[in-house]
Amino acid sequence: MMIHPALKAYQAVTETSLTGREAEAVCFRMLIEDLEAAARGGDPQARNRALDRHQRLWSMIMKANILDNGLASEEDRTLFVRLADQAQKYGIRAILHPDLSLAPLIEIAENVLAGLEMVSEGNERGSGADRMV
Repeated sequence: MMIHPALKAYQAVTETSLTGREAEAVCFRMLIEDLEAAARGGDPQARNRALDRHQRLWSMIMKANILDNGLASEEDRTLFVRLADQAQKYGIRAILHPDLSLAPLIEIAENVLAGLEMVSEGNERGSGADRMV
């Protein structure tokens, strides 16, 4: 049976792709960069794009943690759903009030990134820590 070219491409990518935690960290680094750039600049469109990405990322995190997939404890999932809820509520306020600071959103993203990096470093040392997001 012939393997479809798309499947070959997918296999090639997955062999060299990031781990889940590394990909999550990259997403948060990109989010932080977007939010910081939007906070520095005065471009309302850039701010809206950054806030849109922020809302979509936290929506995915919330969806991923609502159902028990066996990768995280109920306590961790509950924490992430609450964190996602708070981040999204503030994000909505920031969308509605263009003068509202993005600093709280940046701080939340930096804290999550620090946690991801800390757990990733622990996994490299063989700690076997559970998946956070």
